[in-house]
Amino acid sequence: MTVLYIIHQTLLMAGSAKSFLIMLQGLMQKGIHPVVVMPDKNGIYAEIVGMGVPTIVVPYRNNTYPWVHSFKDALLFFPRLVMRRVVIKLAVKKIVKEMAGTPIQLVHTNVGVCNIGFMVSRKLGVPHVYHIREYADKDHGMYFFPTRNSFLRQLTAPASYNICITKDIQRHFLQQDSSTSRVIYNGIQAAVETFPSLQQKEKFFLYAGRIVPIKGVLEMIKAYNAYKERTEDAHPLYLIGELADKVYYDRIMAYLQKHHLERYVTIFGEKPDVQNWMRRALAIIIPSPCEGFGRCMPEAMFCGCLAIGHHTGGTWEQLENGRIFTGDEIGLHYEEQEQLTELLLEVGKHPAEYYVPYLKRAFQTVNHFYTTESYVEKVYSFYEHIAHSHGLEKRSG
Repeated sequence: MTVLYIIHQTLLMAGSAKSFLIMLQGLMQKGIHPVVVMPDKNGIYAEIVGMGVPTIVVPYRNNTYPWVHSFKDALLFFPRLVMRRVVIKLAVKKIVKEMAGTPIQLVHTNVGVCNIGFMVSRKLGVPHVYHIREYADKDHGMYFFPTRNSFLRQLTAPASYNICITKDIQRHFLQQDSSTSRVIYNGIQAAVETFPSLQQKEKFFLYAGRIVPIKGVLEMIKAYNAYKERTEDAHPLYLIGELADKVYYDRIMAYLQKHHLERYVTIFGEKPDVQNWMRRALAIIIPSPCEGFGRCMPEAMFCGCLAIGHHTGGTWEQLENGRIFTGDEIGLHYEEQEQLTELLLEVGKHPAEYYVPYLKRAFQTVNHFYTTESYVEKVYSFYEHIAHSHGLEKRSG
């Protein structure tokens, strides 16, 4: 089967990009012939080309309304909206032209907020798969053009299928009872036969992810500040990740200075060896107020790192999966900022060995639910189901 993939961005550290690369590599090993459409030649472009995958590079935008963060944004809202529609239309036209003569059997869009793949599939007369990795509105503040209902209609259109990365996202888009929808969790790494040997833990807390408002970073730092004020032996907090929002970063730095936290909270930016930091940390904090899936938590669990997660979205679903699967808690969780402060105090007063039972149950969970083998096999099985439903085996043969 030849599959046309649409990715909405090429940012190398983005969770959607990491999950796409893992899926692409695995499906190629199973005989899928990919063609990848990208909006630019940045980030993962070089890696995809290095895999020998044919690519199409054409500018396009998400099928959402433009951001309004300032008076200037408000003034330019309608011109930008019109320009988005023009850019999307031109991109679809170019992709269809590029695909002339190529026997595409399926179009797979890597996110839900980008609709050019759906439009291309209609023109090519082949099935389409939306890989929905985000709530859009709840987590990113994005709103579908022209309405949310228009996107829901695309999900239920003939020859339209979707993959949701959590049950909660599937419910969010009213797909829980749909025969054309599947919940397929992201694959983090290959299955491991034995629990990793735990190296000596160091006395620090870790955050790993983009430094942006939707990740709840400032709220986490505020909880940490309360923790620091209530103990004489405060363990430092290290933040690793892309500094993707300068205004937000400046707000964080102003808060650190105001509360004299410079010696306690360090923002390192991006680091290539995040897993090593996870292995050494006392605990990783996942503070997102609404996380679609959250790769960093299962990544940390594979590394033998205790997770403290916000009781919401994909973070809670992963913790609940583990509780049901193992019969007990696999991490710590909180709902309010004050509860995070209490958990930091609790973790800080115990030796690292105290939480080893949590770490072992967490490892069992991620090694069952979030392996690359399971991820690729389930996507491939869904492709087979779609192919059988539409007679694509005959068409490709």
